[in-house]
This record gives sequence, C-alpha cells and structure tokens, in this order.
Amino acid sequence: MGSQSQVWFGSGSSRPTAAASSDPAKATAPQPRVMIVEDELFVAWHLETLAREFGLDVIGLLPDGEGAVEQFADATPDLVLMDINLAGQIDGIEAARRIRERRNVAVIFVTAFADAGTAGRIEKAVPGAQLLSKPVSADRLRMAIDRALSASKQ
Repeated sequence: MGSQSQVWFGSGSSRPTAAASSDPAKATAPQPRVMIVEDELFVAWHLETLAREFGLDVIGLLPDGEGAVEQFADATPDLVLMDINLAGQIDGIEAARRIRERRNVAVIFVTAFADAGTAGRIEKAVPGAQLLSKPVSADRLRMAIDRALSASKQ
C-alpha cells in the first residue's frame, strides 16, 4: 500500500488556518510548515490543533515512518513533529534519520518513550532533535517549536 492512501489529510484540509486572520501583516507573512507523524489519530489531531493555534501551516498528518519519508520531499516542511512508535516497518527515529539525509529540517520527537537509551539513540541518529514526553503541554510544545524554528533559521 502506498503512503498516499495513508495520509490522513494534507494542505487541502478544510480546517481553518491562522492565515485567515484579519491582520493583513499576518496574512502576507509565510507560516512555518509542519508535518506531523503520529499513528494515534486523536494525538495527531491534538498536535494539529496546537500547531494551528501557534500559527503553523499543518501540511500533513501521517501515521507511519515510510509515508513520512516519501511525503517529505514533496511537502518541504520547516518542522517535523515525530512520534517514535509508529505504524509501519520503521520507527520515528529511523524515519527522522532518513528525512535528515535529504534535508536538514527541525525535528521534535513527541513520545511516551523518553528514557535515557531512547534519548541517546535520537542524539546519535538525529543530532539536535528535541525530545518531549507525552502527554505534552501546549506551553512546552510552543517553547520547543520556537527553539527549533529559531535554530533552523541560523
């Protein structure tokens, strides 16, 4: 099965975005683009809601690592929010490593597996990626996104 059939939705989503703001300055400024890779649909929707509230353009929700790697080239996100345990053959760490081989993009892992061994594996495979433990608060996610996007602009 190809990853196209596994994309829950992409930039064609009918959900409102922050670009619909009445502030003309915000309407013309490009929004950072985020891809969310999470196999639990309700968690993915929660992350999507938070990302949109933070003014990000959510360009896709994907439930598996293979689909994320395939979609990455076409989607060109500025940021990837990545779970570790995913549907499919590869986990989030391997998917992020493959994505980083293509382009150095900001990655934030949002996972229930934040032990020292996992953190070490992430640092080796995806240097500089942030790690947030589930459940993640809106404030912690916002700070991590701000740090990741600021670092990627340098």
